Amino acid sequence: MRHITLQSVLSAAITSAVLCSALSVSGVQAAPERIVSADGALTEIVYALGEERRLVGVDTTSSYPAAATKLPQIGYKRAISAEGVLSLSPDVIIATQDSGPDKVVEQLKAAGVDFRVYSEAPSLVAVEEKIMHVAALLDKQVEGSQLWAEVKRKVEDAKAQAVKAEQPLRVLFVLSAGDRSPLVAGGNTGADTMIHLAGGLNAVAGFDGYKPMPAEALVAARPDVILMMARQGHTVSADQLFSQAGFAMTPAAKGKRLITMNGLKLLGFGPRIGEAISELTEALYGDSSVQVVR
Repeated sequence: MRHITLQSVLSAAITSAVLCSALSVSGVQAAPERIVSADGALTEIVYALGEERRLVGVDTTSSYPAAATKLPQIGYKRAISAEGVLSLSPDVIIATQDSGPDKVVEQLKAAGVDFRVYSEAPSLVAVEEKIMHVAALLDKQVEGSQLWAEVKRKVEDAKAQAVKAEQPLRVLFVLSAGDRSPLVAGGNTGADTMIHLAGGLNAVAGFDGYKPMPAEALVAARPDVILMMARQGHTVSADQLFSQAGFAMTPAAKGKRLITMNGLKLLGFGPRIGEAISELTEALYGDSSVQVVR
């Protein structure tokens, strides 16, 4: 039987203290083994870096890749469940500024959970920040730099394609359209940024965020194209949309120009943003007058 002596205990304690001190000075920290993601784009980044094995839970916006939908769910990113998150025993939660609610975030922090928050801004700068910061968290800085370089290259290629358009089209992004006035995107939104990156013009101006728009204002906006998110089981067809008051009297109605795209890809501002810009540009200025992009 091995005898444990006071000297061996002290030796182990000193060794441990020296190692901890060295780690503190060098800033080296082990990558977390159990990660919960409260944002679809952040989930995509973890997968793109090849570290999906660390994910133990995701929110409902984490719809890509398909494997992410098989992971335990913590609810919608703006309405996450504290109990659901804590039941997964995460080392860290990665989220964006719009994740919440605030009360739940505070509860999780009070419980000692490391809560990392990244920018929700609809910009390329925010995309780079998310990629590089998540890569640093996972101790994958080299892979993060490579991923951002590839994303940036695709974005630049897509933007070069977009500037070839001789006459920018007026694009109206509609978040929802039904019996009530449709909710449309103004400035400082992901949709507004993507429209401009794809060489289009936002058909509405003068306000930020999303705003209901009556039929008269739709007509006055004169959109050449309507852009919407493709929603499983809830996608509006061109015939349905352009039969509604207001939409029927727009230039877009003449050619039934409705573009639908996957919401996370279009508005997530994640690693597929270059592909999203390219696909939107092709849908706007390609040969076909009506493009549906999934």
